[in-house]
Amino acid sequence: MPTWLIIADETVTADGEAPLRQIKVIKPVPGNKSREEALVELYKTAKNHVPDSLKGTPRVVGRDIDGSFWVIPKNGKGHASCNIRLIEQIYP
Repeated sequence: MPTWLIIADETVTADGEAPLRQIKVIKPVPGNKSREEALVELYKTAKNHVPDSLKGTPRVVGRDIDGSFWVIPKNGKGHASCNIRLIEQIYP
């Protein structure tokens, strides 16, 4: 069985500056889990994850067509977004 990681790809755009992008591992999926089981963990993590750039900001979480999740400011207010997805770890 593969090892799965849940990652956050966070982008923040300040007025007049180039976007800053940070990718980090939110958590490894523990145990020998199938992809389907790991996707359940992704769902649980995504609905509760609050990116640093969106703390204190009303936000909405939505699932993209590829199965990843977006955490974005509610009503489009703000300059940050976070894409949470599942990846397979292939090298320790």
